[in-house]
Amino acid sequence: MIRAYLADDEEHALNLLELLLGRTGEVEVVGRCGNGLDAFGEIGRLQPDVAFLDIEMPGMNGVELAEKLGSHYPDVQIVFVTAYDRYAISAFERDAVDYLLKPLEMERLLRTVQRVKREVVRLQAALSWIEASEGGDAREKERAPKPQLYVQLLGETQVLIGDRDRLKWRTAKEKELFAYLVVHHGQRIHRDVLLDELWPEENYQKAKVYLHTCVSYLRKDLRQWGVESAVIYEDEKYCLGPDLSGSDYQSLRYALHAARAAEELPSAELAKVLALYTGPLLRDEDYHWAEREVRQLETTMETLRLQLGHLYEQEGAYAQMTETARELLAQSPYNEEAYRLLMRGYAGSGKRDEVFRAYEEMTERLRELSVSPSEVSRRLYRELTETG
Repeated sequence: MIRAYLADDEEHALNLLELLLGRTGEVEVVGRCGNGLDAFGEIGRLQPDVAFLDIEMPGMNGVELAEKLGSHYPDVQIVFVTAYDRYAISAFERDAVDYLLKPLEMERLLRTVQRVKREVVRLQAALSWIEASEGGDAREKERAPKPQLYVQLLGETQVLIGDRDRLKWRTAKEKELFAYLVVHHGQRIHRDVLLDELWPEENYQKAKVYLHTCVSYLRKDLRQWGVESAVIYEDEKYCLGPDLSGSDYQSLRYALHAARAAEELPSAELAKVLALYTGPLLRDEDYHWAEREVRQLETTMETLRLQLGHLYEQEGAYAQMTETARELLAQSPYNEEAYRLLMRGYAGSGKRDEVFRAYEEMTERLRELSVSPSEVSRRLYRELTETG
């Protein structure tokens, strides 16, 4: 039997919902009240399987209540009850944890109850896994080890679980919210900032429902893998929990910060930093909020690759110098300084024919932009081909 709590400021709405839930034969109503503030305390005390929350309530509305419940009592499933018209509801049906539209319909309520049952069963399975991995003796823990999570934002955006599995996103917005929180690791992001960044065109109340839905998905999906506090909500601000604070992007950022702080960095150490860059940030995504971060990272990587190439030149390591120039050109194909680095590397290796080919390649590439090599590049080419 599913244990349910009801919150709605309209008494007749509470009576009707309780009546219909009773008729399903699968739900026991363990408590009810008319405002969000009292409901929060009661739900914490009663620990129901599901809370049916009216969106519009005085003091604390249903979405705000759901946000608090998600941080303090993540096991409680949420069903929104709303008087929004059908057209508005259809816009977020695919993203909602679940909803009931007033006036209530028995057929729709039955689908909701079945959905809640599936979530409860899945949650119980996850809890059993956690108990098997964390409880009992050392032999039990060895049989059910907690998988290691690896968050990847460079190249493909994904959460890898152990050495085989990956987190499967329920919706594109769940994935985008997760990426936003990882990119802004260390910051507590106000709810309204997230609404503006991820749902800029949506009605404010509707966008809050979207946000809560995505947060709920993240918490449920990650809890199945042993992450208890995936998303933390406090003072209307969100951040990722400590188990998800690291990523390949954050590792690269820390290494870049250390590299900039060092007065002099040997080429070998700088090469290690650059090796952490395994692909463009959020390569396959089109997130408008990430554009500045992506540009800044690309500019930083270009600057450091040039710096590494110059260090190799000082050391007479011409093979590494040309390899670095090629890596830079793969990232920035119209970078004349990278071509000049490439030509000097070939010249240092005694490969004058390659100098010529590199200059011709640069000329063809720049022609795509309707420009010619600069005087600096032309002068360098003459110097390299007329001497030695």
